[in-house]
Formats: sequence, C-alpha cells, structure tokens
Amino acid sequence: MNRGQLKVRVGRILGLGLGPSDDTVDETALLEELANEAVIDVLSRTKVHVRKAQVTFAAGVDEFDLDPVVLRMWGMTRTGSSVRMEEQPEWRLDSNGFAMTSYQRIRLGLAGTGETADMWYTPRPTPMTDDAHDPSVLTYGKIPQEFHRALVQYMCWHAADRTGDQGAQRGERYRILYEGQDANAGPGTELGRIKTATNTRGSSVQVRRHPEVLASDRETQFWQG
Repeated sequence: MNRGQLKVRVGRILGLGLGPSDDTVDETALLEELANEAVIDVLSRTKVHVRKAQVTFAAGVDEFDLDPVVLRMWGMTRTGSSVRMEEQPEWRLDSNGFAMTSYQRIRLGLAGTGETADMWYTPRPTPMTDDAHDPSVLTYGKIPQEFHRALVQYMCWHAADRTGDQGAQRGERYRILYEGQDANAGPGTELGRIKTATNTRGSSVQVRRHPEVLASDRETQFWQG
C-alpha cells in the first residue's frame, strides 16, 4: 500500500473523513504524519530492512559518531576477523567490544589502526510527502507489502482516540495487535509476525552449533607417543 492507500484503510476502519475540506483536513494531516512514524517504528524494532556498509576506524581513535542515516545499528565486524564485535558495558570493554555511550556515539574497546569494519544497520528512510509514495520502495523504508498491516495497526493505535472518547482508550486494542500487551512485540503481534518471517526467510530449519570437544575425544591415539 502507498501512503494514500494506508490513509484510506485507516479511515475506513476508524470512520475518519479524508480530503481537503475544512472538516477533514486535520484528520488527513494526522494520518500522513502517522504513516511516516509507523515506518520508523517498524524499521527500528525489526530487521525487516538491513544493509551492510564499511566504516573506517581511524588510527588511534576509539570513539566516533554514527552517521545520521543510521536508524539502528545491528552489529560490526573488524576487517580480517570472522568474529562479530560484541556490544559490552563501557566499564569492561575488551579488544573485540564496543559500547554505545549515547544514542549516536560509539566507543571501541581497541582503538582503530586505520582498518575498515563491516557494519550492519537499518538506514533512516526519506519521509513520504505524496500519496503515491510507497513504504515498500527503498527510499521510503523498503518494508514489503505483506507487512503493511503493521503500519495500519500503528496508525489506528494513535489515531483511534480522535474518533471518540479518549477515556475509552479506543487505541489500546490496536496497540495490542501491533506490539502486544507488554509492548515486547511477541508472537501473535504484527511486529512479532515480521520478526518470525525474517528469522525463517531462508528456511524453518533450526541452526545448531556443533558441541566443543577435546582433541583427545576425537583422536584415540592423541596421547600415545
């Protein structure tokens, strides 16, 4: 659904009027704002859209700011290492760790040496400003069509009180459908559905790690001279 279709769907569900008339202009503007907020919330809480970029760790520098285009960072790996860097408490960083000292600033456990690192992140989308703009397009979020129902539930959640008595908490029903009673986006919620679909995109096979064993357990002659 593009922005116009999202507005129409929410308007039909909640009984909101849409259009340029004086009676509906406020409702229309509200839904347009909520459509962009919904895209940001879904992107920041799921891995529905993740990209990889290379960053340079300047020599001798152990802190840097994330670019504003990064909506959320999911992980980093130093060049030449097969081990992904771990997010750790700032007070006990080791050579393979990093800590978020603020919303935008990162501190490294080992200062850079001029090498590069791979970073997995969700990019910040361009706000939709026209009804033809579609959140499934890369520019506006790249959220697949099959997950646009989550955008509708988010918009209904925040717009529902405008259609009636705010004391009745009309939006609570849609909030639970969107993120769950405890707001943890568990199974059965729209956000949970996106997470499950993302995790099983390749297959539904559970990935198991091989147990660690000693060389003497593998080779019966290991200790013999």
